[in-house]
Amino acid sequence: MRLARLVVCVLLLSGPALAEDGVSEAETEIRAVVAQWYDELLKKEEGGVDRVVGRPFFEASRYYHYADNGSAALGPRIYSSLAARALQFAYDMKIRRVDPNFARVSVRERGYFYAAAAQRTYESAADSDFILERQEEDGKWRIIAYRSGSYGIPPNMRTDPMPDLRDLYYSTQGKDRDPEADAREAAKF
Repeated sequence: MRLARLVVCVLLLSGPALAEDGVSEAETEIRAVVAQWYDELLKKEEGGVDRVVGRPFFEASRYYHYADNGSAALGPRIYSSLAARALQFAYDMKIRRVDPNFARVSVRERGYFYAAAAQRTYESAADSDFILERQEEDGKWRIIAYRSGSYGIPPNMRTDPMPDLRDLYYSTQGKDRDPEADAREAAKF
């Protein structure tokens, strides 16, 4: 009986430190780093993911690229990440693995857009994977690898109801369009 108690105590003490809600300190830090990644992507030109990436950094999916304009100078920056392109963005994060030095995180992304011609909101989805490493010099978690890919949304995973992005669209991306004219055109079909 004493041996069983001793084994249980050793197992409890040797596990990762857990916060009151059952999440380890490392998981909290990892979630904060990935959240900051998305915050930086949402800022587009003003953002900088360099604040959360380690060296070396491997990206299997570019989150932006430059348009090929045929000259030696770089063309305009084109954002390919769902976070930067969407009118409204949301994500769900799942930490797949954490050990003392490395972590793997999967993220399901949702981007919401507004189609003026159809007068409705639609969504796109992507899955992203991150590998993080605890940096030796300061002990902070940094992203060292990133991969993202879009996917079709199965019927049981669609957002229902869709957010109404009409007002947001016409005040931002569609500010040069006439909402009434778009509604009249959409009613024809």
